Amino acid sequence: MIEAADFCRLAELAPFGIYLVRPDRTIIYWNKEAEHITGYTKKEMTGCHCPETTLNHMDEQGTPLCDTYCPILTCMDQKKALSRKLLFTQKDGTIGVLKVHFIPLPDKNGRIKLVAEIFEKVSQLEKETPIVENLCSLAYHDPLTGLPNRMFLEALLKMRFSEFSRLHRLFAVFFSDIDHFHDFNEQYGHQAGDHMLKAFARTITGSMRESDTVGRWGGEEFIGICPIGKKEDIVPLAARFHQLVSQISVDHEGTPLHITMSLGITTVQEGDTPESIIDRADRFMFAAKKKGRNTTVHDNLD
Repeated sequence: MIEAADFCRLAELAPFGIYLVRPDRTIIYWNKEAEHITGYTKKEMTGCHCPETTLNHMDEQGTPLCDTYCPILTCMDQKKALSRKLLFTQKDGTIGVLKVHFIPLPDKNGRIKLVAEIFEKVSQLEKETPIVENLCSLAYHDPLTGLPNRMFLEALLKMRFSEFSRLHRLFAVFFSDIDHFHDFNEQYGHQAGDHMLKAFARTITGSMRESDTVGRWGGEEFIGICPIGKKEDIVPLAARFHQLVSQISVDHEGTPLHITMSLGITTVQEGDTPESIIDRADRFMFAAKKKGRNTTVHDNLD
């Protein structure tokens, strides 16, 4: 029987992506070509629970497979290899198409201890199908602003928690809300409001750090997930955010319109969950509203 160590030595030389998972679907190995194809590094993926990553394997109709028909679990149950064509989400949020082979790796007693997923991208032509285009815009992106949507943010947050647990990588979450946006829509119309949301998205995506992810949580609420080196980094991060917002301008019948935003920002803590850190950032945001808006409330850094 093939040993996992021998398999990994060969896998680093392979011209296709390979990763290994345990029966609980924890990723224990991620080769160089997998990094190249997906955009995710070995450090980011090793130790992650596969369904909690943002890869989000889907069938060719766009149906998520992790919680319904997981090929990895099927491979383990049937104790035989299987091949599929799957859709997946790359690190930049775009949808790719993979040809994938799932191979069970038994121990000396014939029990399945690992499954190898071997994959390669299909041609560019196949990737540009209507289903892929629709998924790219709908599955993980807000149709109005083009920003990552709530589904993508929730999946990314789970990955950041996995990295924090394994590698102690700090990250911050901010929760922002446009001040008096209801009044803005009432005064200038919903079309002007939509233009403002789009302008916010353009400004943020063009100016934030590459490692930061800002998405639309819903309505006029936006969430950012930002890797940081130390807790104090949230102060310049918040200042930068407000600076960018102050630069946003939308023309309405010859008059430039501007907005302000209230911001709550917090750093991940031991014992946090995705729900608790979002809730804390949300509470800080409402505290910023009570302080007069157009300001930030964050963790006590003492």
